[in-house]
Amino acid sequence: MRTILTEQARCQRWQFLSLKMLLASLLLAWLLFSETNKALSQTKNNFGLNLVKTTCLDCHSGANSEGELDLSVILQHRPLVENLTVWRNIAQRIQLGDMPPPDEVVLEAAEKQKFENWFQASIEHFDYNSVTQPGYTPPRRLTHSEYRHTIRDLIGVDLADTAKFPQDLSGNSGFKNSANTLFLQVSLFEKYSQSAEAIMATVFAENASPLMELAKAQILKPGETHKNTKDRATAVLTAFSRRAFRRPATTEEISGLQQIFLDEFSNSQQFEPAIQKTLTAVLVMPQFLLKIESTPKGSSPERINEFDLASRLSYFLWASMPDEELFQLAEQGSLSDHQILQSQIDRMLKNRRAKTLGYIFGGQWLGFEDVGIRRRQDPIDNPWCTESLMTAMRAESALFLHSLIRNDRPLSELINARYTFLNEELANHYRIRGITGETMRKVNLKTQLRGGILTQASVLSITAFPDRTSPVVRGHWVLDTILGTPPPEPPPNVSEISEEVLERNDLSFREKVQQHSNNINCSSCHQEMDPIGFSLENYDNFGRYRTRQFGMKIDARGELPDGTQFEGSQQLKNILVSQRLPDLTRQVTEKMLTYALGRQLEYYDEQTIRTIVKKTTESDYRFQTLIKNVINSQPFLYRKLPKEASDEY
Repeated sequence: MRTILTEQARCQRWQFLSLKMLLASLLLAWLLFSETNKALSQTKNNFGLNLVKTTCLDCHSGANSEGELDLSVILQHRPLVENLTVWRNIAQRIQLGDMPPPDEVVLEAAEKQKFENWFQASIEHFDYNSVTQPGYTPPRRLTHSEYRHTIRDLIGVDLADTAKFPQDLSGNSGFKNSANTLFLQVSLFEKYSQSAEAIMATVFAENASPLMELAKAQILKPGETHKNTKDRATAVLTAFSRRAFRRPATTEEISGLQQIFLDEFSNSQQFEPAIQKTLTAVLVMPQFLLKIESTPKGSSPERINEFDLASRLSYFLWASMPDEELFQLAEQGSLSDHQILQSQIDRMLKNRRAKTLGYIFGGQWLGFEDVGIRRRQDPIDNPWCTESLMTAMRAESALFLHSLIRNDRPLSELINARYTFLNEELANHYRIRGITGETMRKVNLKTQLRGGILTQASVLSITAFPDRTSPVVRGHWVLDTILGTPPPEPPPNVSEISEEVLERNDLSFREKVQQHSNNINCSSCHQEMDPIGFSLENYDNFGRYRTRQFGMKIDARGELPDGTQFEGSQQLKNILVSQRLPDLTRQVTEKMLTYALGRQLEYYDEQTIRTIVKKTTESDYRFQTLIKNVINSQPFLYRKLPKEASDEY
């Protein structure tokens, strides 16, 4: 009996030891597999970087990099999405076989797929939630439009003449309020000085008009209760500088202005000439000419203060300084309260000054501000093309966009609205009857030939050549400007349609364009652009509708790469609204955020863009939802000092 028990115990012990050894073996195998898998994963995760390092750096590194693409610098940047456009271009070139050059390295299909997998995982699907960076906009001068509007609201009269100022340039953002172009050159400062002297001389002129007398009275009003000359001047300067600097002036700033006044007063012994000189000095101070925000105290994102918020709001929605209501809310410390902020946005969008969103934001985004400036017809050969017509063309597009915003219409109406803004001259240009007078007014459209931004004369003229239309330019404009999905840059040495082809009378204009587009180097892009442009061919190079060209009936049919067929502007608009509304929403979001921030967007703004797009989509694509979410976004309400910024900022 004991023997049997002993044998059973021995068997159980061996079973336990065997199980223990098996578990140990499994654990070891798992560890080995895990390490191997980790190594393989690491290799997989670094495949794209390794490929670029081994096959691209010979040609694309150092001072003599081909195509001015120095990948040795790009590879040092983290996260990689910091150079998203570059990486997308690299991925596209690799898939097309352009990179690396076939005569040096030939990538197999499997290697291309591995690179694409790496690109999608590491770059296209980067977790933007891991980035907390509101961005930083350095001090920058007022644009000429902002300067003119600020003078108007500060003085009470539109007195600033910026016609002789050096032209404002558009930055990479596409807008003239971009900080990277708004420098204060010596030549411009001289113009500011001349402008300031002329403005104050007009206000304080002896035989001033009643309007100027009223403006002067408003400026001097804060000092009326003071008999002491210095106290009177101090009251005037304190009130004026508060509005000019868009914040209360510091003790040091007031002391400096007092000294200027006292020096001038000691010479003239007259109050008004002395205060005039001092106020002239205010208009050339950096605190007035530049938008300077308070300096962040630490290295973490910080919410902007109340006065900076007031200025950001007013220059975004009005392209001008804050009004008294915004100043008072900022002084009370209540403007940043969420409910108050929303009510102020509503109030400001109803104000007439919000038309700048149509004229400035819209004019620069859509390009119609160039009508009559860079885009015009010779008035000798085209007596119908008057300055008043071109002014009406710009106004139609600006008032149309402003009405969409003011009335909180869906973004889709930018494309397919059934109304526009006309006066008699522009209505005649469109062959629309029953409109009389010079005043622009809203008109409900009965014709399908007009409606939405695509069929407005301003857009149709800036997307054409001076002497003819261009389906290519119009198609590219829709893809790039409206949808934010531009085709790739054309390959080198690709020209426009040759003169030889243009002069052929046996070909319709469409056939001439197609002959050019069928070039093997061009077809992939043109099959996306040309159908859109052809559908707008019924509109000539200044937006007039026509059915024939050179004696031939115009063919306005188009077929997209996916096989979608359509004809004419109305069917094009239907396709854009039904199929491309998400692209339009993202594009308007990016453009509005760029304009509001006054800087080019960076990779760390991506999560903000996605959030705004999502909320706008959920609200039936309403314009005001988009604008309010831009204002409530982290980049608009916060700032962070970059490491390379100097201490003076």
